Amino acid sequence: MRLVLLLLLAGCSTLVLAGASAREAVREPDAFGLTDAAGFTEFPLFSAGDKVDGLPLVAVLRREDTADFVSFVYGDCVAADDAGCPPPVEVQVWPACRRNLGLYDPGATGAPVPERVTVRGVPAAVLEDGLRLELQSARSTIVVFGDSRQRVARVVAALRRVGERLTGDPLPPPAPGAVEGTLTC
Repeated sequence: MRLVLLLLLAGCSTLVLAGASAREAVREPDAFGLTDAAGFTEFPLFSAGDKVDGLPLVAVLRREDTADFVSFVYGDCVAADDAGCPPPVEVQVWPACRRNLGLYDPGATGAPVPERVTVRGVPAAVLEDGLRLELQSARSTIVVFGDSRQRVARVVAALRRVGERLTGDPLPPPAPGAVEGTLTC
């Protein structure tokens, strides 16, 4: 079976995997990988390390089109059909100038209404019944997708800057303008 990676609409939900293990994506010669993530300087990257909640890191991906993020994918899924399936955990890191909590204007028609919280010392938003948590830290927006609220919480507890060995509490505070969406790229 061949690995098929499909990203949903630009800026939308999670990575979809169909076919073989996403681990193959890390081995592709032109793929964005851990070495690239460690040297990345456009905006701070955060991940949950090589393994989180019993799930191995299986892919590190870079998307640079209408969406702009680095994705850390943990665990595999077994697709029931050609539509694919979401991995158990995905951590997307976006520049805060492109995605931020200010985008969830309560007056906007059709916009999701997040539950605003503080997690690990930074502003955050709970969405999709807790299956998605968005955090503002430094000049980044960290979006954690998981298959359960409990797993999302464990992943968030394990987050750290790429290249650092230990998790730290709290996370670095957001840059001025990051939460409101006034930070420039």
